[in-house]
Amino acid sequence: MKQSRGVRKGGTRDSRLGTKDNRRRGQSPVPSPQSRSLVSLRPGQKLTLSFRSLNLDGAGVATAGSQRIAVPFALPGEEAIVEITRGGRRPEGKIVSLVRKSAHAAPPPCRHFGVCGGCQWQHLSYAAQLEHKTRLVRAHLEDALRDATLTVRDAVGAAPWEYRNRVQAAFALRQDKVVVGYYTLGDDLRVINVQECPIQHGDNVRLLRAARDVIVELGWPIYDRVTGRGLVRGVIGQVGMYSGEAMLVLCTSREVPDRMALVRGVRDRVLNLTSLLLSVQPAHTPELLGSVRLLWGRAYIEDDIAGLHLRLYATPAIPPNPRALPLWLDAITRGIGADGTQTVADAACEDGLVPLALASRVSKAIGIAPDREAMHRAWENARLNGITNCIFYTRAPAGVLARLRARGEHIDAVVVSPRGRPTAAEVFQEAVVSGARRAVCAGHSLTLLAQDLLAARAAGFRLIEVQPVDLLPQTSRIHCVATLERQ
Repeated sequence: MKQSRGVRKGGTRDSRLGTKDNRRRGQSPVPSPQSRSLVSLRPGQKLTLSFRSLNLDGAGVATAGSQRIAVPFALPGEEAIVEITRGGRRPEGKIVSLVRKSAHAAPPPCRHFGVCGGCQWQHLSYAAQLEHKTRLVRAHLEDALRDATLTVRDAVGAAPWEYRNRVQAAFALRQDKVVVGYYTLGDDLRVINVQECPIQHGDNVRLLRAARDVIVELGWPIYDRVTGRGLVRGVIGQVGMYSGEAMLVLCTSREVPDRMALVRGVRDRVLNLTSLLLSVQPAHTPELLGSVRLLWGRAYIEDDIAGLHLRLYATPAIPPNPRALPLWLDAITRGIGADGTQTVADAACEDGLVPLALASRVSKAIGIAPDREAMHRAWENARLNGITNCIFYTRAPAGVLARLRARGEHIDAVVVSPRGRPTAAEVFQEAVVSGARRAVCAGHSLTLLAQDLLAARAAGFRLIEVQPVDLLPQTSRIHCVATLERQ
């Protein structure tokens, strides 16, 4: 929902409009609907609402009679005059003026906040963000699992600013000017010309600027998402926070007319460039990665993450917050009850991160990668770190576990961390048959996590606890590590 930006009393930049002074200047107060049992909400209608919670999209939630209204950028503890922007079963609104602000409100540092579709909570203190993520996890899982005794630990996080080592942005034309950045809130697919991004590592912002300047210099046509015409679609940047290496991936709809001109232009502007790639994606889709080709340097960058030396490729295989990843991996290690004797299987291994991180705490770590390329990269990362007690397979996790069982392999614990779809129920069923005493579900979506937990419970596991880990500060996205034990 697109939201206008305004100025608070005293000149502090904010994404929300107005203050309680609007009422003092003669604006008529809008009656509160809280006492009404039924409220028919229509677009354009104005209400005075008090906010008590946040939803999974990051919006503030208030009640009007029996209805719950979602309002972007509203915070718990605030009161505001709200204009209804959508009625029906899921009403939404926007802030017209803020009557009372939250005690946990903070000035957002980014000039694009409130327009950009990325962050939802830059105006909320980080301690309060962690508190509300804990509440969201507890409320959502209690409801989905129908378990009022659910144990949810307090959310943990680290490095709330400049934490992202990976950026993905779109190219567009705005009044004949080439811009590159993130999409705005709403459905108009407008692209912000990013000048700063306080959640990104500074080198990623510099990569965006370099890509924009090179494309302007070369005069290559920008891809139009409506007509499907044009060449340059977007850019992906990735940096090694400790190594200082940088990767730039230019994403196009077809082969570029002059590869060497692109190489020279980027190399002149990015002094720490290690990897320059071209991704050709001819399909009419928002997905930027297609056929990836190396133009200069290496196909990867290297960096030290969570005590491991890893190769990072163009595909997003590792969560983009290296400083907080140790918290996530520690929660997984605690969940399997690592004591140095177990054999642990990761049923959704991405380039080997979890098995390699567990290797020093278990007897054997098994990783099941989604494809052969990811499997080979996992082996590559194992060799880089001199780890010999990891073994990697690919595809069909339940089938791999069944084959291992047929060979006499005993599995003590299984880890699942699905992306985009829930874990197949047969993975949990085969884990039980293979002897697993524990299962750990490491999810980035509460909806998918709830489905995994229900499937694990049906297979015979009992939920012990959930540990929220904040890998994406300033957003409403929540990562969780759930520990289950065989009944």
